[in-house]
Amino acid sequence: MSKIKLAIIGRPNVGKSTLLNRLAEKRHAIVGEKAGITRDRNYIDFDWEDQSFTIIDTGGITFDNEDGFADEIKRQAMIAIEEADAIIFLTDISTGITAQDDQVANILRRSCKKPVYVAANKSDSPEREQMVFEFYGLGFENVYAISALHGSQGLSQMLSDICSTFKSEPRSDLKEDFIRVAIVGKPNVGKSSLFNKLLGEDRSIVSDISGTTRDSINTKLKRHGLNFELIDTAGLRRKSKVREEIERFSNIRTTFSIAACDVAVLIIDATDEEIITDQDQKIASLIENKGKACVVLINKWDLVDSEIKENNVKLEKFKKELDHKLRFIDYAPKEFISAITGKRTDKVWELIDQVNQEHKKKLSTNILNKVISDISVFQPPPVVRQKALKMKFATQVAVAPPEFVLFTNYPELVPESYKRFLENQFRQYFGFNGTPIRINFKAEDKQTQV
Repeated sequence: MSKIKLAIIGRPNVGKSTLLNRLAEKRHAIVGEKAGITRDRNYIDFDWEDQSFTIIDTGGITFDNEDGFADEIKRQAMIAIEEADAIIFLTDISTGITAQDDQVANILRRSCKKPVYVAANKSDSPEREQMVFEFYGLGFENVYAISALHGSQGLSQMLSDICSTFKSEPRSDLKEDFIRVAIVGKPNVGKSSLFNKLLGEDRSIVSDISGTTRDSINTKLKRHGLNFELIDTAGLRRKSKVREEIERFSNIRTTFSIAACDVAVLIIDATDEEIITDQDQKIASLIENKGKACVVLINKWDLVDSEIKENNVKLEKFKKELDHKLRFIDYAPKEFISAITGKRTDKVWELIDQVNQEHKKKLSTNILNKVISDISVFQPPPVVRQKALKMKFATQVAVAPPEFVLFTNYPELVPESYKRFLENQFRQYFGFNGTPIRINFKAEDKQTQV
């Protein structure tokens, strides 16, 4: 399937992310009245009629010298221009052509040899649509009056013209499987640094300023023969510290990214005095509650006091506290890395693949019941309230995460301690490294016997 890759370029706050959401038919990008909300490149696939597209949303090209991220945002936009097959130059019909629009147009004329489609956004009335002729003054042949917020005939016509220009092959109905990986953690723990290191390019802006990444940034790639969709998320903050609407929505998007992923990569800051903070635990708990496979990466290991790394007693104490505070995801493999230097980051892809396979593991009913029988001999179910529990039959009812139903004579009496014992036994017999498992109990089914 041949996709057309489009980059949305323009000055800040003309509606680039709103256009992306319109094309994707869902709220992918954060949208707000404040300029400069989008800072990184955001890749989203969508279909139009029989053609597939990849749309690249950018932070736009800004010339504000007071914006500390202006140069980096512009660099991200220029990379998007290089990657794209065609450019949607988005402007705002309500303001007319501004000095910044002229500057963006000059950049595109000088450095871009690809088709440019000028979209005069916010054309929400017949009166505004008549103003579109002004935008031919930017020097490009293809100009359209569109409404990203409400949709419009102009938007449809622009997409149809793009399709005609490229005459792409018909869309295939075959879809590739991707392992969706969300990189999560508190703000400023190194998520974007790891994201860039795994990609091998600077896709996300990296800064010491907490909260640099505001949206969830997606990109698809192939590593070791496997397809991945990598998501760099905004840091998840305590609700008490979420003061802006943008930050509130960033938290929602991060939570959504965890819910939608296959594997969550939890980044821990090794230099934090607490080692594991309450917020780290809350994020880990969210991953567990959503039933996601998990890898824990202890980042900035290169910055940890050498005395801790070289003293076995102090190192073991560090690891014990780490294990204790993350005990409810003790199944998750841990790796000590440096996203900046790249130390041990080569193992991350392997760990993601391993836990993803365990997350989707399906056991045969015969093997499962043979193990249940062996466990019952080794450690018989307890007697509760003078009633002897018996495990009659077991079956796996779901994957991602693996879920089991055990039929028993008194499901309501199974104590939590025995549930934990069974989970530990399942892990000893079957692995399930990196994934939560669910074990439920139901009343004995008389028609279902071992």
